[in-house]
Amino acid sequence: MKATVLQKHDRTFTVSILATVAQQFRSELRGEGIKADETASVEEGKEFTAFSFGPRVAIEEIERLLEIVGYGFTTQQIA
Repeated sequence: MKATVLQKHDRTFTVSILATVAQQFRSELRGEGIKADETASVEEGKEFTAFSFGPRVAIEEIERLLEIVGYGFTTQQIA
């Protein structure tokens, strides 16, 4: 799995992607005119980039972009 989508009840969400493959996703976001805050993190010795989105961005649109770039992903609802 290359990406994890964590959706909160307030409709904001974060997409966490392995840092080594995040550039293509970042390029797709720019191409669509979608802005995201980015945060770097390390989990289990691997570097990740977390992209955070507000409620104005539809989670379905981001999942479509993940599919376009060929990333496997899971979506989880969190508090």
